[in-house]
Order: sequence, then C-alpha cells, then structure tokens
Amino acid sequence: MSFSKIGKYLLIPFSIFVSFIPILDPLNTFSSLRNTAFDLFQNISPRETISSDNVIVLDIDEKSLKELGQWPWPRSVLGKLVDKTYQSASLGFDIVFAEFDRTGSKELKKQYKENQSLLNILNEVPDNDDIFAKSIKNHGTVVLGAIPSNSLNNSFKNKFGLIEQGDNPRKFLQKYSGIQTNLDNLENSAQGIGSMSIGNNDSIIRRLPLFENINGSLVPSLALEILRVAIGASTYQIKSSNASGETAFGEETGINHVKLGNLIIPTSEDGSVWIHYSKKPIKNIPVWEVLSKNYSSDFFGGKILIVGTSAPGLFDLRSTPLENNVPGVNIIANLTDQILSGQFLKRPDWMFGLELVTGIILALLITFFIQSLGPLGGLSIFIFGNSISILGSYYIFNNYSYLIDPISPLVICLICYLVVTFFNFLFTELERSKVRNAFSQYMSPVMVEKLAKSSDSLKLGGERKEMTFLFSDVRGFTSISEKYKGDPEALTDLINNLLTILSDEILNYQGTIDKYMGDCIMAFWNAPSEDSDHREKSIDAAFAMSKALDKLNVDLNRSDEDKLSVGIGINTGECIVGNMGSDKRFDYTVLGDSVNLASRLEGQSSNYGMQIILGEGTIKGLSKEKYLIYELDSIAVKGKSEPETIYTVFNRQEFKDEKEAFLEDHKNFLDNYRNQNWEKAREHIDKYRFSKPQFTLYYTLFLERIDELSKQTLPKEWSGVFIADTK
Repeated sequence: MSFSKIGKYLLIPFSIFVSFIPILDPLNTFSSLRNTAFDLFQNISPRETISSDNVIVLDIDEKSLKELGQWPWPRSVLGKLVDKTYQSASLGFDIVFAEFDRTGSKELKKQYKENQSLLNILNEVPDNDDIFAKSIKNHGTVVLGAIPSNSLNNSFKNKFGLIEQGDNPRKFLQKYSGIQTNLDNLENSAQGIGSMSIGNNDSIIRRLPLFENINGSLVPSLALEILRVAIGASTYQIKSSNASGETAFGEETGINHVKLGNLIIPTSEDGSVWIHYSKKPIKNIPVWEVLSKNYSSDFFGGKILIVGTSAPGLFDLRSTPLENNVPGVNIIANLTDQILSGQFLKRPDWMFGLELVTGIILALLITFFIQSLGPLGGLSIFIFGNSISILGSYYIFNNYSYLIDPISPLVICLICYLVVTFFNFLFTELERSKVRNAFSQYMSPVMVEKLAKSSDSLKLGGERKEMTFLFSDVRGFTSISEKYKGDPEALTDLINNLLTILSDEILNYQGTIDKYMGDCIMAFWNAPSEDSDHREKSIDAAFAMSKALDKLNVDLNRSDEDKLSVGIGINTGECIVGNMGSDKRFDYTVLGDSVNLASRLEGQSSNYGMQIILGEGTIKGLSKEKYLIYELDSIAVKGKSEPETIYTVFNRQEFKDEKEAFLEDHKNFLDNYRNQNWEKAREHIDKYRFSKPQFTLYYTLFLERIDELSKQTLPKEWSGVFIADTK
C-alpha cells in the first residue's frame, strides 16, 4: 500500500480527534465562541414576557440623588422608603450596609463628645440605623444584600432551612473564605440575606449563581432570597448528581436543580442559572418619586421590590447579551422574574455528548466527500451540514429554550476541511514527486525541494535557528584501510555500504545529511523544515545507527576484534543555516560554534569509551521515561575556552533493569571527584568498573586521572574541568 493511501486512511482518526478539541477547549476559545452564539440567539429571540410587573425596581437614579442629596443617604430616609412599601411581598436591597450611618446620632456623639449641651440634644434623637432597623422589622419581608470575599474570614448566619440531596453541593460551588455583611441590628431585623455575587462571568453577565460556598456555609443569591421571602417559603432543596432520580453512574457531575416551594429551578453543574433576558424592560420607579408621592395602600401590594441604582456615579452598571450599561439591580430583577415565570434556558451535561457526535459525523462526512469528490464535494457538506447545525440550534433555542452550541461543529468542520484538503493535495503531489526524485540523484534533495517551491531559493543567505547536529566517524579507520591496502575497491564498497546504512537511519528520523567527509557523516535537524522534536530524533537516529551497524557486522561475519564501530557526537545550539558559497556554486549548510562543538564531542567519544556523547544543549527537555542520561565530565574542548558539560545517553527500553540507584551513585561519584574526595571516588569505580560494561573504559580513564591528580596539590576552587588538547 502506498504512502498516499495510508495517509488517506489516517485522516479518518484525525477527523475524530479534531472533534474532541472543543471538550479540551484550549485557551477557552470555544467557550468564548459558544457564548457569542448564545448572545446572538438572545438578541434575535429575547424572552417574551415579564410577569405582569410583579417585579419592580426602586431606582436610585440621578434625579433621586439630585432631589435627596448625594449618596449615602441618611438611613432614616431609607427607613421612610421601607415604610412606604410595607405591603409588598418582599423588599430587597442590592446594597450592603456594612458601616454605621455617619449622620446618625451615635456617630455624631463620637464626634462631639466634648460638647455636653449638644450631647444632651443628641441623646433625645433616635439613631438613623435604629430607625432603619425598626422599619425593616415592621415591614417583615425585607432582604438585605451581602458580598462574598476572600479577604475576609467569617461565617454566615442563614435564615432558612436547607435540604441536600445527592453529592455534596459545596464542591461544585464557587468558594469564598468570608462574606461582607450588614450591621448586626439591620440583619437581625431582616427576613433574609442574599449574595450579590456575579459569579464567574466575564464582561457580559450571562449566568448568576444561585448559591455560594462561604467557608462551608451555603449562601443563596439575593434574587433567590427575595423570592423565598416573597412566597413565604422556609427551606431550599438542592439536588445534585447521584440523588434519587438522577443518573450519574457514580460520577460527581454537579448540581441539577434547586427547589423553592413549588418553584423548580434547573441549574448548570456549578449551581448557576442562565439568564434569559426579556425584551420588555423591567418597571423602574425612581426612589424620589416613591418618597414624594402618596401611592394607594395597595399599589405595592403583593409586588416584589428591589432597591438598586442606575446612577453612573455609583458604579453598578453591567453588560448583558442585549445591551450595555445595564444597572446590576435590573439583572437581579430579570432573573427573579424569570424564575417566577418558569422560563429557563437549559444546558444539561448531555449537551456536550450531542455536540461531540454532531461534530464527528460532520467531520467524517467532509473527509469522505473530499477524498471521493474533491474539495468542492467537501465544501458542499461543510455548507449544508453547518447550515443545518446553526438553524437547528436556533430552532431548539427559540422553541424549547435549550442551549446547543452551533459554533464548535462549525470550527471542527472548518479545521477538517482545511487539513483534509491540504493533505489530499499533498498526497496527489506525492505521485508527482517521483519525477523530482530523478533530479535528486544529481542535486541535494533539500535544494530540489526549495527550488521547486520558489525561485527565491536561488540566492545566498541564511537565518539564525536552534538546531541539533550529529557527527559520526568510523573508529580505527586507519587500521581498517591498511587491511585493504591491496584492494581499494573492496575498501570503497565497505565504506559505501557503511555510510549507506548509517545515512538511511538519519533520514528515517527526518535528519538532513549535510556532507560526507571520508568516513565521517555530518547531519542536522530542524532545518529546512521546523521540527520541535529535533533533539529526540537525533538521539533516536544515533540508537538506530548503532543497531544497523551491529547488523552489518553480523552480515559481514566480522570478528569481535574486527568489528566496525562509530563514535557519535551530538550538540544543540544556535547557528546560521542557509545557502553558503559563491554566486555560481553554493550549498545548503550550517555555520556556527555549536556545529564545531558537535564535531569535537564526536572526537572525544573514544577517549571516554562511549559511543554517543551529548552536549548540554541537547539534554534539555529530554524525557527521563525514555532516556537514561549520565553526566560524563566538564571539559574545555580544543578551540574553546569555556567548559562544556558532556553526557552520554542510553535507551531506557534496552536497560529496563537499570536501577535509579546507579544513576544517583554516578552523580555522587562526579561530586566526589570534583571535591577531590579521591578515596570515595575510587570506591565507586571499584564497585562499578567491571559490573557496568558500558562504563568500564570510562571509569578506567577516571581512575588514571585520579591517580595522577591525587599526587598534585590542587586549589580548593578546582572545578574538575578537563582540558582536552586533542580534537
């Protein structure tokens, strides 16, 4: 089977994989797009009705501030407001009264404690906070607001009962360490306290939490408490996953709904409610008007009233899917009315499964049609399928109030269409590449591809890149050559055979062969094409070269003394890569100190008795699950003044029994060596020199060094750096 056919089959699992991207949701991209689609649906089809003006906002607007003075008003004024609305079903304040009234008699007494005559007068004046508290108590259905905070660490005193069914709801709710509440006398007089938190919304308020977790206590939202007091309920029921009648298969999927009296409120898993905003505005009455006019005794009878502000200077303006600069109190009122009317937007947890299946089906159809009918066939499915998806999502939203994501399938299909179209074109081009391969016999394959892509390649120049370089050299080539002194043709065949199998492994791991220098190969990775795994591929290529060489020795029936072996040096670093040479003749190659270091490391491989030596730059980010990496030494190679820490590497799969203890012992050996602890270093060498065959020559080298160094007087700051005077 050709590569092209295999590639086409691989596009099918790719299409399925892409369908799972919305679930992973990198950078919350899909969440943002999904919310934008839901906002558009709400703009097209807002909620139809407000429940007969049962919910009214008492608005602290600009004119009220002009008529009654700047905020905050004396609490006695708010007490009059409460008295004017005593027949309402409930009266909620989207305000926190955390501090004493500065204009009240208690605070004035503190300011004028030296003025006895004034104090005598103030003793006869009721305090504004007490007046406000008395009005709240007499009203009987007042609900105050509170603000969750992580800067506080206090508890919450609830005024309701709570029944929990299923999994503990606290683990699904937004958690805070404390809550900013009101003055004690005000809270003691109120019938309810509700959270004013806006939850985890971004700049647009789409959902509001029904409960918050305040240091283990469940605190209802302000809208929910206002409703509880209005209908005369005393207890909330919270039903979570694995409750009776809720199938979760043991998974803790979140909160399902909240029940309050006869009201059943479906929620998201985090206990929040999607707000379906109404196109009919909430009825607003300015506070100054309530205080200045004489309304009939039943004007507010049975209504739900919420006090809040629309004045820009009081900084409670929000954005919704329908409009900007909406008073926060209007959002609470909208949610309150929505719960009363039973008109909920629903997005149950099975929606993700439905969207996933839709995405998979469309992605597979696009893939099949592109492969069968070409890009136009795939485009027809793309347009038709996504049109059905978008229109179907809107239809279900408009008629059944379900939030189904139309964007994720669209993006999935777009990715699949572009990628599959690209690869379909690529696989077609593979057939044409057979012609190009003929020219590769005469020119560098890299140059052939670059010339085929653009004539701009026909000019000198380069770019700075991080790359990995590999040098390999046949050990003992001089002695091998002497054995073929009378048969140079056989020597040529041997070297060509050797270079072929080594080059094949480099190419198998996407390396680029720069040049051959006698029996030496120079190769590099991460150019001309980007390759994020260039370090790993160079090392894997080195492992494969070693195995290929072992097989060649077996095939040639060479003895142990006559075996062919290579030393490999690998280094990673920045260099200049591009077309180097003259205007008339140039080649695609690399220049830089990192290249030279790789060559020097190869030259040191035989000295350390290791087949592979790595530079510092190459080991960065290597998987310890895949590779066994051992530090060898710190050396200053010839031509460089700065020392380089060098390493060797083994395939962990081939050394499954290798103990981590040896790796740690080896690190300790190097520490002892560098700290001039010669005896401890010798003990390590004696322990492992012959039990670890791959380190026998290495430890023999260090034993010789130690014997020589121990006779010398070395400075305390001696770093252990070895000066290499050979290439």
